[in-house]
Amino acid sequence: MQKIQLLDNITINKIAAGEVVESPKSVVKELIENAIDAGASAITVEIKEGGISYIRVTDNGCGIPKEQVKTAFLRHATNKIANIEDLENILSLGFRGEALASIASVAQVELFTKTLLEENGTHIEINGGEIIQFQNTACTEGTSLIIRNLFYNVPARRKFLKKPSTEASYISELLNQFALGHPDIAFKYINNQTTILYTSGNHDKKTAVLYVYGKDTAKKMIEIDYKKGNYSITGLLGKPELCRANRSYENLYINGRYIKNKIISSAIEEAYKTRLLVGKFPIYVLYFTLPPALVDVNVHPAKLEVRFQNDDEIYQFFYDAVCKCFQNEVLISKADWNSKNSKELEKYAKEKNISMETTPIQKKILQKEMQQDIKNNYVISEKQHQKIKPEKINSFKSVDDLLKKEKNTALEANEDTATYYTEKQHTAEQKQYESQQVRKKVTRDTFFKNYKIIGQIFYTYWIVEQGKSIFMIDQHAAHERILYEELMTELKKQNVTAQMLLQPLLLKLTEREKEILQENKNLLNQFGFSVELIEPQTYALFSVPFIIKEPSNTKFFLDMLDLLGEISIESVYDTKILTIATMACKAAVKANDRLSIQEATAMIEKLLQLENPFTCPHGRPTIIEMTQYELEKRFKRIQN
Repeated sequence: MQKIQLLDNITINKIAAGEVVESPKSVVKELIENAIDAGASAITVEIKEGGISYIRVTDNGCGIPKEQVKTAFLRHATNKIANIEDLENILSLGFRGEALASIASVAQVELFTKTLLEENGTHIEINGGEIIQFQNTACTEGTSLIIRNLFYNVPARRKFLKKPSTEASYISELLNQFALGHPDIAFKYINNQTTILYTSGNHDKKTAVLYVYGKDTAKKMIEIDYKKGNYSITGLLGKPELCRANRSYENLYINGRYIKNKIISSAIEEAYKTRLLVGKFPIYVLYFTLPPALVDVNVHPAKLEVRFQNDDEIYQFFYDAVCKCFQNEVLISKADWNSKNSKELEKYAKEKNISMETTPIQKKILQKEMQQDIKNNYVISEKQHQKIKPEKINSFKSVDDLLKKEKNTALEANEDTATYYTEKQHTAEQKQYESQQVRKKVTRDTFFKNYKIIGQIFYTYWIVEQGKSIFMIDQHAAHERILYEELMTELKKQNVTAQMLLQPLLLKLTEREKEILQENKNLLNQFGFSVELIEPQTYALFSVPFIIKEPSNTKFFLDMLDLLGEISIESVYDTKILTIATMACKAAVKANDRLSIQEATAMIEKLLQLENPFTCPHGRPTIIEMTQYELEKRFKRIQN
């Protein structure tokens, strides 16, 4: 056995770097967070070869005083906290004081920095943790860090890095997260001398979405602003039609920090349920603010997870916030005239290992790449990559002004979907009027007031005309939603009929399941379940709820226990939405069922009185809108 001894500082820093510096992405993340904490309003990130050979992060923040520059590269040196009590009130993104020391120990680092009060800037060069140069220099206010040859002195770590294009894609995703989370900061991201992202930092949340996800997504985002007690949410929720096949478009920021949290994502997804198709996930950009003492941000090495004092409270807050946001929104899907991806494009994407779950801009780029047969899918011209130019965005009061111009602007078929609109196309008076119109809150009071039923097609879809639109209503989906809402109302009123079983069913429960049962016994009784302990390890189920002409089964009961074990909720009814939705589906009228005009009118009237008349319980649309404008475009009556 070897003798126990103290490690030297270089070895200690390299070990610590394993926690802080996993890849080029983690380096960029730490440096951007430091720039934000320094009060920067503009941050430029430039990388080469996926950040493995070169990273440069430049900001216009407060800079580092010369006498503190060397200290900044020592472990646990920070200006964010001073003692243990400060950990309970952290509002900065970085606070551990390990980033610069860890990066400098595994790379060749140069720093240029200057404060407002200093005449000269400071330049320091460090290789593998050793200071090579330290001198005065001429530079602008702020800080610029250059990282070369990451892990050059730790080859075991370097060989585990991905190929440059993959590492670059991770950094692109990171920059998108920062751009969405900090719309007040102008971000510029350059990959191999190509500008990938360039935002304006004009404080507008929807503009940030426009830069990152494109115009179509930005148009379909709804503003949310909800406060209760110590909690506050602002941001944007995607309309249900924006759903994706994974959670990568769920963006949550807690006190300015990008976070992944199962409690919150579960609450939001629960609020979206019956509005989304099964297996689909919402798009959102949410900014959650709460007192720092109520959240622990120091539970994950990369600061990607947090722990709350009260999970149940947080869950209910987010669920209520999303439900309330949708309460007065008209969420009718527009008829989709867009063509599907070509088989050739899907094959090309598969060969390149690129997901087709991508933004319109990225899809355009992919099409051009395929046509030009570019080997490296990251080598793309700056013109192709650039989104809406910041100087043009700033000429509008908000992104809504910009998006409103779509109906009055002709787009070239081969132009990028993010091509910006020039001001000369509208007078100042028109722009002001459009801005006022788009900001008006749409309420249910003005929805479907003077409609006319035109008829039915395919014995399934009812055609309704109102104003300058026609609406197609799926009679099965509509009836499903009606039955589902009626059933849920009865359940929540506790008007549940319990069905006594002819023969009690015996259940073997684990210790955890028994504890959950005892904690929620009254709630389960209200729902129609009667269960009693008959032996030390055995329970008997005597009755179950009777729902839509048939009693539920023991699996329903066990599912209830499982769900109650994940998180306590005030009402158990919402936890079995999918089961109840399926029951409503079986009882609803089907496609091809003949309905009279009178029956259709009664059904539509009932549908429009519901809290959510826009989707069936499984998330399929009940109503689709087709505007006169879109129809006339298809018939070439208008050319733009």
